[in-house]
Amino acid sequence: MNRQHALIPGLLSVLVLAALGVAVAARAAPVRAAAGRVVYAAPDGSGGMCTAKDPCSVVEAQSTARRLTGKRDAPVVVQLAGGTYRLSASLKFTDGDSGSTGNPVTWRAAPGARPVLSGAVQVTGWKQVDAAKGVWQAKVPTGLDTRQVYVDGQEAPIAQTTPAEQKVTFAAAPGGYATTPATWAASLQAQIGAAAMHGVEFVYTGGNGPWTQSRCRIDTLSGSTTTMQQPCWNNVTSRPTFSQASGGLPSMSPGTAPSLIENAYPLLHPGQWYLDRQNDVLDYIPTPGQQMSGLDVEVPRLASLITGAGTLAHPVHDITFTGIQMSYATWLDPSTDAGFADVQDNLTLTGSDPARPQGTCTFGTPPGTCPFGALTREPGNMSWSAAHHITFDGDTFSHLGAAGLVFDYGSQHNTVEDSTFADIAGNAIILGNTNDPHPGDVGAGNAEINAYNTVQNNVIHNIGTDYPSAAGITMFFTQHTTIAHNELYDLPYTGITAGVIQGHVDNAAHPDNTTNINSDNTISDNLIHGFMQVLHDGGAIYVEGHQGQTLTARDGSVDRAASIAHGLTVSGNVAYDQGNVNFTWYDDAGSEWINWTGNVEWDGGSLGQGGCESTGHLDYTGNYSSDPIAQWACSPPAPVDTTISSNATLPTHPGAADLPLSALAAVGPTPRSSSQDTSQSPAISYAQRPAAGAAAAVKVLIAGRGFTDAATVSFGGTRAAAVAALSPGFLLANAPAGAALSTVTVTTAAGTATASTLTGTVNP
Repeated sequence: MNRQHALIPGLLSVLVLAALGVAVAARAAPVRAAAGRVVYAAPDGSGGMCTAKDPCSVVEAQSTARRLTGKRDAPVVVQLAGGTYRLSASLKFTDGDSGSTGNPVTWRAAPGARPVLSGAVQVTGWKQVDAAKGVWQAKVPTGLDTRQVYVDGQEAPIAQTTPAEQKVTFAAAPGGYATTPATWAASLQAQIGAAAMHGVEFVYTGGNGPWTQSRCRIDTLSGSTTTMQQPCWNNVTSRPTFSQASGGLPSMSPGTAPSLIENAYPLLHPGQWYLDRQNDVLDYIPTPGQQMSGLDVEVPRLASLITGAGTLAHPVHDITFTGIQMSYATWLDPSTDAGFADVQDNLTLTGSDPARPQGTCTFGTPPGTCPFGALTREPGNMSWSAAHHITFDGDTFSHLGAAGLVFDYGSQHNTVEDSTFADIAGNAIILGNTNDPHPGDVGAGNAEINAYNTVQNNVIHNIGTDYPSAAGITMFFTQHTTIAHNELYDLPYTGITAGVIQGHVDNAAHPDNTTNINSDNTISDNLIHGFMQVLHDGGAIYVEGHQGQTLTARDGSVDRAASIAHGLTVSGNVAYDQGNVNFTWYDDAGSEWINWTGNVEWDGGSLGQGGCESTGHLDYTGNYSSDPIAQWACSPPAPVDTTISSNATLPTHPGAADLPLSALAAVGPTPRSSSQDTSQSPAISYAQRPAAGAAAAVKVLIAGRGFTDAATVSFGGTRAAAVAALSPGFLLANAPAGAALSTVTVTTAAGTATASTLTGTVNP
């Protein structure tokens, strides 16, 4: 079930909101189609008939559903009983698995059940092998490889240390490093062997720009020189320069010390793991209080849980997934000699030809592969291409080692809604690709374009756990895409991005070096908070490159109104609790044809809106900001044709009286049906004490998550006179005269949170 559904369910809520001066709009619940033929599956199912009394395996259920889809008289439903379905291979969907318009094939959870599609093996049979160090060990299947291990549902870090802890320093040497002491690497290799040394990985937070975290592994040792694996090392330290650059791919300086050293048995600390691939054993040191016999240790072995692959002529289509959890998958590419040469938003350089660098086209020195910006995109643990009318509704994507969900080129009319994305190593959702800015069949069916896709009412948090340059939602080349009413929080980098890297050789002086088909996309009413928590130089919404086409009137002049109307619309979004932002609303390299309207941001501490070497054709009107706007400090020439008007200035730490409460009430996931999960404990991330103090009754704005219409609020132990939940993320509470406003407590049926109100930003 989803968390966004118990707010404002009845008349009492409406009356309380009205009493506090907040407008409320009624929303109707959608009508659900009745099920037709049902195929039953269970985790231990082995029957051949796939009936309720004799359920089959999930693989047999797919085969049975495929046979039934040939009869179009009624919808086909695959109903999954609760429990864990341990997949030995990815579930692959093609046109043969498709439903039809009005008769989709629906994969759904049984009523009240929680089915989990898992790509992991559960590791048991633990024995202590090193009492002094506290290491426990268990056998794993032969040949198992992974980059993630989960203990009781939480990702455990791999064995790791820092250069300071190792008391080692690094200096540049050909192809890698000379270390001091000179014997450090050799000593480590003597303990673990040359084969295991090949797996030792160096992590570089900020190495290729403060928005990146690259990773490369050791190759060989020769005397005191540690040589790193290629092509990763050159792709990190020897990147090409651009002509007409409006954004670069910075090279890391040779000799830069890693921020972390990972993946060797001697580096184990409590709570960390190490996979000995030579002996097929997993090592783990429990944290204080953990008992190995009671731990659920899950080791992902699949890199993909679900793939959907049609063709442009015969797309995979009309399939719905609802109420299903998809968990435990890995991604092994960063363990190869290409490593993880981070560029931005988890795009990487993987090309191995230094004479022709990847994706730099004719703008690089030396020239590279084309088209420009065609870098390697992170794969999805659930991925779809040439897919139409695929729906994920009320699902959970968690404990994943790559991106959660990808809809690649040729995917149209797909919907992701009411779902949760959490504990994901990379991005949550990716739409589009990097290598098709101008599909060859534009004007002849447009079948390759990603178009008419919708991402709405989802909750995205705790992503980028291993690869923190991840954005919550990424759009590459798309048309008619809607990103609306999502909540994103606990993010290491940017919330939502459109066109990352696409504009790196465009600005107002040369606006059309890299064009694309982007148009008619909308990012609206999203709630973004607790972002930019690890890396730097990003924002709540980050945009690059052409976001629309320059349309002309009959007389040949630019039709500005039409061009803006068919560009990117960014409206009604709210951002606060901002980390290392440069600009909350970020018009970066080559950005053009964007309309920003009705957005609200505060608590940024940097810049509210602007960018670096934007092209222009930007409207920024009717927004609310506590931070400076229209900032183009690094933009010679300045963006052209830019309108900045009718924007309101907020205090640095605004209260209820300062903010447009109707915008706060409308932002984030919207109530839909009875599927809301109200079990999440509340958390407070912002509570501003009003200037009026405690002398008189005052209205206090509280921001956070997990709020319900039945929440109670108290100030210093004194209960609020009236409470209204504007949305799952905002409460209004009337503090009575004389209440001690230094602390606020929110209580729901799921728990209690208390925070200080002395400053604008507080911790739960």
